Amino acid sequence: MITRSIRGSLALAGGLILAAILFAFAARQGWIGEDMDRRLVQALIGAVLVVFGNAVGKREPGAEAQPDPRPGLAAARRFFGLALVVGGLVHTLSWLFAPLEIANTLSMAAVILAMLAGLARVALSLRGPGTPAG
Repeated sequence: MITRSIRGSLALAGGLILAAILFAFAARQGWIGEDMDRRLVQALIGAVLVVFGNAVGKREPGAEAQPDPRPGLAAARRFFGLALVVGGLVHTLSWLFAPLEIANTLSMAAVILAMLAGLARVALSLRGPGTPAG
């Protein structure tokens, strides 16, 4: 599912848009609750964040043959992926189970904190050992 091609990215975006349209249609028909379409779309967005976060920490195919010249950066990338997975899970679960006003705030806070934690960890690893704190 994770692809680096434009075609794959457009297919994923199209799938999310199609799901949103189908959920909105189902809500208008009364098949699902009136706020359930919004909840389901947001849960899908969180699930995509989990999948992409899981892929962030993985090595690219063919990279196993050569040692990583910056192991600290690889560890930071794994941490960033883990932070995105946790943020995406909180995002998904909050939209599925929390009241709407709480879900909105909680999901945004979780993703923002995940991004900030991941970026801080990458920044620290780029600074490297022996670099003055500044």
